[in-house]
Amino acid sequence: MHLQAKRFYKLLNETYARAGTSEMRVSFDSVAQVYDKTRGPPGRIMKQLGDTLIGELQGHRMVLDVGVGTGRFAKPLQASGFEVVGVDISGKMLGKAVEKGVDNLFRGDACFLPFVDNSFDVAVCVHILHLICEWKTALQEICRVTRGIMVSTHYVCRDPLREAYTRLLKGYGYESRRLGKGEWELKDLVKPLKTVVVASYGASANRRLAFLGQRVYSSQWDIPEDVNRKVVNELKRRFAGKVFLQELQILIWDMKDLEALVSARNNLVQRRD
Repeated sequence: MHLQAKRFYKLLNETYARAGTSEMRVSFDSVAQVYDKTRGPPGRIMKQLGDTLIGELQGHRMVLDVGVGTGRFAKPLQASGFEVVGVDISGKMLGKAVEKGVDNLFRGDACFLPFVDNSFDVAVCVHILHLICEWKTALQEICRVTRGIMVSTHYVCRDPLREAYTRLLKGYGYESRRLGKGEWELKDLVKPLKTVVVASYGASANRRLAFLGQRVYSSQWDIPEDVNRKVVNELKRRFAGKVFLQELQILIWDMKDLEALVSARNNLVQRRD
């Protein structure tokens, strides 16, 4: 890590220490080195996703990337002239983003965003809310600091490999960990303002099997290694060499619609209390 990255990494740790939180959170420190290789679609599709996102955000300027991670979205957005601020709870993930040249990074908690109301035109929130027990609090914070739209991504087609993994785990008495509600599930609660098809492509089962075997996904971290090995071996017998069709979409919500969802849920809780 070069000198500038070391200085940023120190600053990020100090920022987080000053903020402080006792709530349980999922940090991706342990997979920061392999994250980019084990997440998301193939490189050409990821490039297409970035280009499509840039096109959809034209007319906006200030962007908050919640769960910025290694900067997969922040880097191309910044390179295209957007003013992007990234927040993540993992110092090591942010360190990788710094190495890529991503600017304006904060180590912090999505449930306690350190920004004034209506600071941003856009919030990018991709595969974050399912990692947070208090996902409604995080969404409320995103609504508070964002005045325009929230964008996320969604894989449309079924994932038979993941479904089989979950069923086999249950047979051993385990369930993969999931704390909150995924952004892709919000579309069933609040109709998106816009849905944009990015690409359809063939997803390699062998690639996914290799990553499942390495236990790189957060939902696997509580699963014993021997159980995971037995499950993955069975999956290899069933799925090795197969290719699954995937369709990748961008989902765009109006913040006012998401605010209405948060307010309605808060009012329901208050009535129950």
